[in-house]
Amino acid sequence: MKSTHDSYGNTAVAIHWASALLVFVQIGNGFRLGFSEDATSKAAALRIHLPVAILVLLLTVTRLVWW
Repeated sequence: MKSTHDSYGNTAVAIHWASALLVFVQIGNGFRLGFSEDATSKAAALRIHLPVAILVLLLTVTRLVWW
């Protein structure tokens, strides 16, 4: 589970791929937010965008602490 000098552990790999997936979700949601002209659609995108951003931050901090 822990990383060694030769390879990353399962936990580090899982955190990495979860963060990568959420970053791609953020990119797609950001484009949706940027190209939307409807205020209610923008509000709906922000309701997704902000919690996912906080989750990415928490995963990053968790990865640093795990390391």
